[in-house]
This record gives sequence, C-alpha cells and structure tokens, in this order.
Amino acid sequence: MKTKKEAKSKEAAESGKEAAAISSKADLRAFITDVHDRLLKDQAAPIFAMAAMQQVMSLDNIYDLLDPQNKEILQEIWVKLSQSGLNLRRPPLLFGDGDGAVAK
Repeated sequence: MKTKKEAKSKEAAESGKEAAAISSKADLRAFITDVHDRLLKDQAAPIFAMAAMQQVMSLDNIYDLLDPQNKEILQEIWVKLSQSGLNLRRPPLLFGDGDGAVAK
C-alpha cells in the first residue's frame, strides 16, 4: 500500500510530465486551469503552484502559447500566490513592463 507521501510524489512527477508536454494553447490552458483549481480549493500548496508557474513561464514557446484567457488564468494564479505570503515580483510577461513592483 502506498503512503500519502508516495502518492503526492507520484502526483508531482505526473504534473511535471504534463508541463513538459505542453505544445498548444489548449494544452497550456488545461494545465494551468488544473493548477488554478487546485490552488483555489487548497488542494495544492502554493509552492506547488509556484513550481508549475516556473515550468510554464520557462517554456520555449510561451509567447506563442499566451492568449488573453491563458494570461488571465496565470495572472490569477500569480495574485493568489502573492496573497499566500510569497514575496514575488510581477513578471513583465504577465503584467506588462511596469516597475517590477511586488504584487499586491
């Protein structure tokens, strides 16, 4: 029987594979919607969502994959992360070329 820790490790590994398989706007939307829902339902720790955000934002073709809906979902995740206590700077990719101020 698997322990809770093993189950969570397997889930995190599968999420990493999902992020690596993102090749279209629909794939990106499905992945970030899952992260968004888990974060809002407190089913995932903020650090899980932060790791997912890093994977997404470091994709080679992220500029091609960002449409207004995907950008909005990523912005909501970012705001939720900053509200959870993480001290984050607003990425220009999501929030424009502002002064890089800490998200509120």
